[in-house]
Amino acid sequence: MWDLLRQGGVVMYPLGFCSLLTVGIFIDRLWRFLRADRDPQGILRRAQAALAQGTNPGSKWPDEPAPVVRVVGAALDQRGHPRPAVEEHLRATLAAEELRLGTNLGIIGTIGNIAPFIGLFGTVLGIIRAFRDIGQVGAAGPAVVAAGISEALIATAAGLFVAITAVIVYNFFVTWQARILRRAQIVAGEVLNLVAPEA
Repeated sequence: MWDLLRQGGVVMYPLGFCSLLTVGIFIDRLWRFLRADRDPQGILRRAQAALAQGTNPGSKWPDEPAPVVRVVGAALDQRGHPRPAVEEHLRATLAAEELRLGTNLGIIGTIGNIAPFIGLFGTVLGIIRAFRDIGQVGAAGPAVVAAGISEALIATAAGLFVAITAVIVYNFFVTWQARILRRAQIVAGEVLNLVAPEA
């Protein structure tokens, strides 16, 4: 396997780096998203109970990894403020949570876009090598061009493999992020009506 990858030429190094980077970000985001995906109704019930008892657990929640918890905590901290101020605070909190969840996802998206071009660059280098070998030998044949063509095909396959993997990982997390943030938006609207009901 190592010999096969080595035959892909110099482009295998950046492709290998991109592959390792994708795996590292995938593990990091998977851990964080699993912690961030919480039951919104359970959090909302805790907020309703706190408001009924006159307590404020919101100050204990800012370190929670789940956006829905942070949004509810932010709303409870704004209890007693005018509704427009609470709405603005919740919008800022949701925007911050979107940025926090999306950390490094852009890198995976970029890898998904550039990996095929890195593989294509390797393909071009392989074809150049094949023609150079023909020029040196002075004749064309399977044995002469085999190394160059092999390098070109391996580079193409590696580039496509890295790109497809990165795109799948990127779309997986973007979809998950949208679902988590949508739940947080729904809970934000409900807790807003509890903390600062419309006149």
